[in-house]
Amino acid sequence: MINVKLENETFELRNEASEIDLHEFNKIVTIMSYPDLVLTEKFEAIFKVLGMPENDMDADSMVDLIKNFNVFKNKNIQLQSEIEMKGYNYVAFGGTEFKFKAKELIQLEKEIQKNKFKLVNNQPPSNIVSYILAIIFKREDLTNNEHYENLHLELKAKLFEDNVKADFALPYINLISQNIFDLV
Repeated sequence: MINVKLENETFELRNEASEIDLHEFNKIVTIMSYPDLVLTEKFEAIFKVLGMPENDMDADSMVDLIKNFNVFKNKNIQLQSEIEMKGYNYVAFGGTEFKFKAKELIQLEKEIQKNKFKLVNNQPPSNIVSYILAIIFKREDLTNNEHYENLHLELKAKLFEDNVKADFALPYINLISQNIFDLV
């Protein structure tokens, strides 16, 4: 957390990925995707998502706050290869290296394109981070066909949203943004 001095009070702003739930992180990623907002507007909206009250902050203070905001900064967080939720084990990869399968890439590209269309047309986008995790992590007791069913992916995305923090998702989002978002 970082302390932010507002007009007549000091506000503690959650500043680390481990302090932000996936529901909030989905909103943050969506805000950063809006093409019509300038950077300062994006961060102002992000700070509201994290509970910062309306204020009349001066420009220097806002710039300093943006510079010190750590959520997007990579802190060498490792990819977790598996997670247990609701009595089921979900696995992203075996061995030591994560690799996308072609089918996963297709699913990701479709979802990213849908979200771009929604953003351009001022429609609410999907919870992209949760959906990405739902694609990547597979329940061990299901077949590939079952894993890629839309209803299963939607339910699993909600499960991730309710059970993990942004620090779990961030390494995957960083990896995807470096390697895949540029394709779509």
